[in-house]
Amino acid sequence: MFWKDSSGWKDSSGREQNGVGPFGQVRVLVVGDSGVGKSSLVHLILKGSSIARPAQTVGCAVGIKHVTYGSAGGSSNNISNDAERNFFVELWDVSGHERYKACRSIFYTQINGVIFVYDLSQRKTKTNLNKWAVEVAETGTFSAPLGSGGPGGLPVPYLVIANKVDTVPRDGTRVRSGSIVDVARQWIEKQGLLPCSEELPLTESFPGNSGLVSAAKEARYDKEAVIKFFRMVCLEFFHWFVFPLLILIC
Repeated sequence: MFWKDSSGWKDSSGREQNGVGPFGQVRVLVVGDSGVGKSSLVHLILKGSSIARPAQTVGCAVGIKHVTYGSAGGSSNNISNDAERNFFVELWDVSGHERYKACRSIFYTQINGVIFVYDLSQRKTKTNLNKWAVEVAETGTFSAPLGSGGPGGLPVPYLVIANKVDTVPRDGTRVRSGSIVDVARQWIEKQGLLPCSEELPLTESFPGNSGLVSAAKEARYDKEAVIKFFRMVCLEFFHWFVFPLLILIC
């Protein structure tokens, strides 16, 4: 929470915000199949802690994350990247349950970025990310679009996170199989017919998978990478909307 008095902007603890108020607001979708741990991951990002039994998301749940970028010593009148900028990142945790498929598009408005989440132990949840990308790209509206260079024609920055890394043993074998393809692959590997590093034919890959993993139930994720993504989304918004406005004012 932010408020302003005669000395400038402050946060809920009363600390001054270097004369810089909330500078913008961006919207990031969090999508993926039901049960991959999206709500647990969002809770971890927002609260910094795990949640034992997250309730099933009904339609969509929204959380807010405060993000800054730039130097705290920068002037609020400086439009360079050296000035500190405050942003509120809205995380829209969209239910992956099939019953909401027909109405999910009402949440796909004014999108600035997308986080795709899949279950590392369930191969199908990864291949289904392509369907999610197409669904968002075809039915959504976007703020500060970059072009259609992303998966499914997605025109905004995106991040891919493989959740539930804690369910996969370190030797690479899976605790449970998500599909017949996984069972077949494991059997072929055991017979020595396919190296473990190879994929079976027709297994879909998802572009942009940088190996970012998390274990939301164990409160483990790459915080630095996620914050870097948020700042990139905020920067795109700043250059698309705010920077031209400041030039017009000047």
